[in-house]
Amino acid sequence: MNGQVIPNLEDPKRALDDMALVKKGSEGREEISESEKTNIPRFLNRLLSLEVDRQNALFDYFYQTFLETIEHLKSKGKIDDGMEDLKAISVMVAEPPHVLHSDPLTGAQTVYYKLELTVATHPAKFDELSLNEYIRFYQNRSNDSYVAVRATLSHTDPETGDRFQMFSVSRPAGYNLSYIRENELVQKYKLVPKSRAESWWLYEESKIPASEKRTVHLLSGALLPIWKHLNALQQTGLNIVRTTTNDGMRLVGVNISAECITEIRKHFGIWRSAATTAEEILKSVNDDYENIDLLGDIKVRKTRFQGTSVVEVYPSTSEQIREFRETELINIVQNGKQRFFVPENEEIANIAFGKLLKMYPPVHLLQASVATESDNNFPPLDYANEPVVLPTWIIEPLATEVALVSTQGQAVLKLVN
Repeated sequence: MNGQVIPNLEDPKRALDDMALVKKGSEGREEISESEKTNIPRFLNRLLSLEVDRQNALFDYFYQTFLETIEHLKSKGKIDDGMEDLKAISVMVAEPPHVLHSDPLTGAQTVYYKLELTVATHPAKFDELSLNEYIRFYQNRSNDSYVAVRATLSHTDPETGDRFQMFSVSRPAGYNLSYIRENELVQKYKLVPKSRAESWWLYEESKIPASEKRTVHLLSGALLPIWKHLNALQQTGLNIVRTTTNDGMRLVGVNISAECITEIRKHFGIWRSAATTAEEILKSVNDDYENIDLLGDIKVRKTRFQGTSVVEVYPSTSEQIREFRETELINIVQNGKQRFFVPENEEIANIAFGKLLKMYPPVHLLQASVATESDNNFPPLDYANEPVVLPTWIIEPLATEVALVSTQGQAVLKLVN
């Protein structure tokens, strides 16, 4: 109705008119009623009244619009597409499962699984993109990177009522990785001929491996008792996934984001008991965004420094600062403040962090050790003794004592009344 071009359809407005969807409005203008705009079954039925060529063209445009709408809503976390299969070349359980929650009434358990997936990559190939007449190449104004951009849908801002054009953005890593508005596109990128982007794109495309590792945090088992808590902790939609591990174990559960798993662990009182060495603890900080407390009120957490993701160790006393300098930690003075970072090199990082743990062990390991010692203080149950026969332990009171108790009870009742 707005004169937008539809591929292979000469006069889109006339096609809608021939489908008897266009009516005269109150002011004599041609328009489509609000009820018709969302009546998909009627639209598809009326579509059959057109010639085959026009049917195909209009349906292809309708279906493309449908797919783009779904992709846009998924990127905004506003759609729940039901159960999803985790498609991967390999699925392995990375660490022993943890019981997250046990229902007090039924005993049903919610179990946390950390999965390591090997998935195939799907790079956006320059040869395919360059053949699409609707795709344009843009260069980032702040660096030398390029993106492939295609106009998708127009949307209405619910607050202002203004219409705005959306564009899908593809990068060498994949197709339609994000969606941006037209004003953001113009602000961040500039249009360039595809020949300028070709060499850069092909080089980046060649660096993408055939597969990549991906970590998935899965909650399986009894989910209804904790569903409210999960909704509160994870803002985006909770989607159900299913998969089968390499050893044949079938799992169905909720896929939890890495950013939320730390809060979920804290909320339900779970610590990563498997992480005991410097390497394992650093991995939990790097991969799971877990904050670790060391003895002496020392904090270890993931942060960003000059645009790079690093693990920082926060001392609490001047004495700790002097001790930290004796390790292999990187010491930087910023605005008069002493900051300590774990080296990026994995081998050096494990050595430096190992030295730190010898002086200041993790608090959660100490708590686990105390709990174990406390449990060991209870004497073991002796199953060798004969069971007690209760009737021989019961002494029947005399009749006079029973009468006395009964008389006293009646007197108390009279006083109360």
